[in-house]
Amino acid sequence: MVGSSVISIRQLALNNQLLISYFNTKVQIEGIVQTDPITKEGNVVGSNKLNDQYSALLKLTKIGKAKVDLPTRIKFDLSQPLTIDQAIRAEVRVIKSKERKVAALLISTGTIEVIGSARKIFTATTTTRDSFKSLIKPTNAGSLIPGLVLGDTSLQNSSFTQDMRRVGLSHLTAVSGANFALVATFLLWFLKYFIKRLRVRLYLVFFILLIFIFLVRPTPSVLRAAVMTAVVLIAKVLGDRSFGIPSLGCAISLLVLLDPFQAIDPGFALSVLATAGILLLPQYLNSKLDRYIKIPWILEAILIPVSATVFCFPVIILLSSQFSLATIPANILVAPVIAPITILGFIAAILSPTAGFISNLLILIVTPLASWIVWVCEQMNKFSVITFNQSGVFSVLFLILVILLLAKKRIIAIFVLTLFVLQLLLSSYIWPGPGWQIANCDVGQGDGLVINLGRGSGLVIDTGPDPVKMDRCLHQLKIKKIPLLVLTHFHADHVGGVLSVIKGRDIGEVWISSNLQPEQSSKLVMNLLNGIKTRTVKAGDSFAFPANTLSIKVLWPNATGQDFQSLPGDGSEINNSSIALLIKSKDLSLFTAGDIEPPVQEIITNSGDLTPVDVLKVSHHGSSYQYLPMLDLLKPKVALISVGAGNRYGHPSPDLITQLQDRQISVWRTDQSGGLALASPNKIRVTGKEWWQIRWG
Repeated sequence: MVGSSVISIRQLALNNQLLISYFNTKVQIEGIVQTDPITKEGNVVGSNKLNDQYSALLKLTKIGKAKVDLPTRIKFDLSQPLTIDQAIRAEVRVIKSKERKVAALLISTGTIEVIGSARKIFTATTTTRDSFKSLIKPTNAGSLIPGLVLGDTSLQNSSFTQDMRRVGLSHLTAVSGANFALVATFLLWFLKYFIKRLRVRLYLVFFILLIFIFLVRPTPSVLRAAVMTAVVLIAKVLGDRSFGIPSLGCAISLLVLLDPFQAIDPGFALSVLATAGILLLPQYLNSKLDRYIKIPWILEAILIPVSATVFCFPVIILLSSQFSLATIPANILVAPVIAPITILGFIAAILSPTAGFISNLLILIVTPLASWIVWVCEQMNKFSVITFNQSGVFSVLFLILVILLLAKKRIIAIFVLTLFVLQLLLSSYIWPGPGWQIANCDVGQGDGLVINLGRGSGLVIDTGPDPVKMDRCLHQLKIKKIPLLVLTHFHADHVGGVLSVIKGRDIGEVWISSNLQPEQSSKLVMNLLNGIKTRTVKAGDSFAFPANTLSIKVLWPNATGQDFQSLPGDGSEINNSSIALLIKSKDLSLFTAGDIEPPVQEIITNSGDLTPVDVLKVSHHGSSYQYLPMLDLLKPKVALISVGAGNRYGHPSPDLITQLQDRQISVWRTDQSGGLALASPNKIRVTGKEWWQIRWG
């Protein structure tokens, strides 16, 4: 009742009418930066990728001439670094935010003016953080250390971050109750050699943890981790396990009353569950493992992370909609090194501004331990990931299984688990299915096509906008070698996933279009392809895979550039420079041409090189801009449309769908059916969008 009232009041505050009146307008604001700015990768919007920006929470204190006190998020250019607790003035565009804990999203449109310096506690801790990071070597192992110790992931590259997330190890770099518990336990043990009285030690530990809060930043997630740690610490000191759970309940109530939006924050749920796991599971696990692990500190290092992970498991599935088969073994394998990295890293961070030599030595000691985590992450990334269409259903299923086991209804639990496993096995068999030849990956609003060359080898045409989705699809298809990668043109919805495609796979040759626009996108892609054989192709070029009786003929672009009248959209000239391919094997034939529009479609149709095919990969995600005589010449049995659900372009065009169906062409769309796989024009398998579908990747 009280919680509902408080959250209602807070929601009313966020729905500030003055602020709402400024939505979609520019205005001058003032505020105080509440978090360290982090780099946010620019999203792919249509064909273009937005610039990377800094993002930070901002306490808005003034908008126009009116004083306010509202939580907002601000995004600003990378050329304007800010620090936490600075007071700023800026001109921004005010946008309605999907983030429920803030009143608005503010996009900086000019130079940001710093009008107030950060307080000394923040200045000192920022200096400590910066000096600590300056000692770290620029490797994946090095970038892990600030993340494990301070929750600072700014040194990690996006590829490694994705790998950590895929394996289920990303929680290691989020400051949690486990971090505080490890530091507090170490401090209590260390101080007992100098201070005999427990109460004095407790006071000192609490004081040090208070400083630690500012070092890792007093964000809501850190504050709740600190509160949860206090609960665990008091329970541990008093030796009364029964004290922990009531105190945990009290802490939850207090945090929700102070900030009711914690109740809908996934991080809050993870903190609560991790703390509950640390309170409840270690004693049970200890009784099971102590006969196998005789070294106490190794056993202790395993118990805390594993206890937290087991309790967080259902929420992790709910949030990510996927679960790696390697998550549990990966967490067990890295558990022994978490404690020494956290503790020694904490000491190194504290000493870094004044005793860099000692900090360097400690970092040198923990780097091999961090390298172990990197190695485990790399190896476990080779295992499949299970993707759930409706993760909530399977989180509930997991909880039901736990309840059945606790209630000793083992026969029912085994029956439910057996059905679950059978579904997994069947889904693995169903898609892409035996003997698949062409697969259209479900990459959202973009293109990603794969042609099976056998033995884990495939021809890939475009990589979609999302590296995660494209990589997941290639894992599902078991593609490890790509003799030929074709990038039809440089729009972001066709090349955004390049990094995930080339990483860890043997790439033979890359074909690119002669039009290197958009410049930003092409430069990024060409930098990623550095060291890989790249070829600019033109009409008349060809390629053959004799072992597969597969031939590829390039039908477009021409060697000489041509100008075309621009059609409505986001880049007709670039679209019309797309590589068009006629691909034939002994069993199937395919025509695919990126985003070409009617003028080029007409030229290709009249070229004399185009012949009927079994499968048409519809150009430009099924837009209405199509040259219908091309359809009549191609006479495909199947049309594949790669398109994102609910896209803002209205793709695919209903009129085009009607035209295809009137010609007796079977139409398959990724927005409706998910991933598409063909073994022949008559054998089409889909991943499915229904809630019961589970996909491997």
